[in-house]
Amino acid sequence: MCLSTVYLHSGNEQKELMKDIARIEAEGRGFWFINLFGEKQFIEGRIETIDLMEGHFVLVNQGDSD
Repeated sequence: MCLSTVYLHSGNEQKELMKDIARIEAEGRGFWFINLFGEKQFIEGRIETIDLMEGHFVLVNQGDSD
């Protein structure tokens, strides 16, 4: 099973937000991250990177610049 971990990237910092992500749903200016157990977390921002080969992670940027 290939589950992901979500990290928040803000400035020079990277913080783990949620593990075992099984589903991502876009809504408005952010995303719902839903884990294997059905727990949900909404993160406002844009997805910067999704890497399914190296550790299965999603990097979300909440910065102002594009």
